[in-house]
Amino acid sequence: MNVARLVACLLLGMLACTPRPAAAQTAWPSKPVRLLVGYSAGGPSDLIVRPLAQHLSKVLSSQFIVENRPGANANLAALEVVRAGPDGHALLFATTSQLTINPALYKMPYDPRSDLLPIIHISMNPSSVVMKSSFPAKSMKEVIALARANPGKLTYASAGVGSINHLAAELLSMTAKVKMLHVPMKGGGPALTELLAGWVDMFIVSPPVAIPHVQTGKLKIMMVSAPKRMAQLPDVPTMIEAGYAEFRAQAGTGLLAPARTAQAVVDRVYQETDRYLKSEAGAKLLNSQGVQIVAGSPEEFAEVIRSETQRWALVVQAGGIKVE
Repeated sequence: MNVARLVACLLLGMLACTPRPAAAQTAWPSKPVRLLVGYSAGGPSDLIVRPLAQHLSKVLSSQFIVENRPGANANLAALEVVRAGPDGHALLFATTSQLTINPALYKMPYDPRSDLLPIIHISMNPSSVVMKSSFPAKSMKEVIALARANPGKLTYASAGVGSINHLAAELLSMTAKVKMLHVPMKGGGPALTELLAGWVDMFIVSPPVAIPHVQTGKLKIMMVSAPKRMAQLPDVPTMIEAGYAEFRAQAGTGLLAPARTAQAVVDRVYQETDRYLKSEAGAKLLNSQGVQIVAGSPEEFAEVIRSETQRWALVVQAGGIKVE
């Protein structure tokens, strides 16, 4: 080999070993990020995800767009995120109920625990037993006494078969050993409308949904499934105080990404969401709506999904609940 060729080979070898400049790497986000929600616009999820999207758009200098994809108990939105691939431009804003109840009810087209990567556990709200203010019972024990005296006549609405509202009411029925009549609706909004109109007796729902109507005097909350009284509802007893300690029904929210999403993307979304939840403006806004902020790590969120999946599977089995 002559000297010129030797020098050329050495130069090529040096270039091959030289790290690529940072500019050659794909920056994230490189385009708008979609935040998919499995429920209709205007529901409880929007109270959290839309302000969060505004915050992330500002601090990450890229648009975060909320897209509502209702259907199949929120499975459609989750499946769209799973199929979008791990480039970090499609994320799922999910409820813990869709992640933990659906596997017991559906032949799932994806596995929430292997096809989705937890980013942050945003909130975990107790359920509240809500009734019209005119309902004659003044306490939860009186509600149960009426239900026991009239088997199958006390009615409750839900967002649909297999929804958290449905399973929470089933859990209450099992705990109190009473029989109530389920009136499934197509979403939480219609269920609330049924209650406000007086067509059903009860709706078990997250407190933020009921609080505005409690404040106007249209509804009353009989108890909350929380270990201690809520600051927003100081006069409402917990399920322990009401005498139904086994009524543990919570509904949370969180962000997830498709499996194999880069750790750097997961870390960045976690850090900025955590910063928003702990900021004065973010905490004040969410707390004013009755949202119980958790700001849990990816590992903590994964454990919540695991434990809640096991617990709700037992309720589905015991209640013989099936989706038609």
